Amino acid sequence: MDVQRATGTPGGRRLRALRERAGKTQLWVEAEAELGTGYLQRIESGRVAQPERATLERILAALGARYSERREVMERFGYTVPTPLPDEDDIAWACAVSHDELHGVPFPAYVLDCRTRLLAWNRYVPHLFGLSPRDPQLGGLARRPILAAWLDPTSPLARLVVEPDAFFPALIRATRAETEFMQGEPWYAEMMRELQELPRFRHYWELVEREPQTASAARTLVPVRLAVPGAGTLSFRLASERFIRDARFRLIHFIPFDVATMRQCEVWAAAD
Repeated sequence: MDVQRATGTPGGRRLRALRERAGKTQLWVEAEAELGTGYLQRIESGRVAQPERATLERILAALGARYSERREVMERFGYTVPTPLPDEDDIAWACAVSHDELHGVPFPAYVLDCRTRLLAWNRYVPHLFGLSPRDPQLGGLARRPILAAWLDPTSPLARLVVEPDAFFPALIRATRAETEFMQGEPWYAEMMRELQELPRFRHYWELVEREPQTASAARTLVPVRLAVPGAGTLSFRLASERFIRDARFRLIHFIPFDVATMRQCEVWAAAD
């Protein structure tokens, strides 16, 4: 027996795993995707090694696959997948799926998309930024690129940074690493043009560009010290976690780095 037919193709195996995790039968998916009876079984088993792109798209749509799941399956069948900006349905999904984790941590955290737009945040973030917790637009930051806000001297965020020469290069390195697989997209070029209009961004970008290349990836944790109104100087480590099902979204945690910062987070929690 042909080994490929006995074990299936990488794409077929991944598609089967996705279907089983969704709790759907082959017959159900075939009906939803308008496939002939038994065709999905032949794809999953490897008897159809190269299904048409449109066929795979219908199967993935029937399974409710998110961006990263679609990309993984399509690439295993040899198809390239673009990375568009998230639409409103994608954003609503990201906010819903991250809600419990976002609001379950005892320190500031927020959700960004691949353009670094601020989509959701927990109760600690307004306190951290010195803004009103009752402002649904978070001082005009909601849905705006947070990277630009950090680097724009007129922004309330930029004025919080105690050590810009340490924080901004680290932030740029981390952002470049997070968006590496998206850098060929038209929206990425537009984002860079907008950022290049900020003198501070240009300055730190050029510094990072001149750094020697390293064999390892950028640090997962980005150190930052912020002069927070009413709280003094607080120290955090920023941790970025990509969403498993859609890597265009990230959850950013401000992890307290010293006792004073941990205690301030407790004060904020008690105040709410």
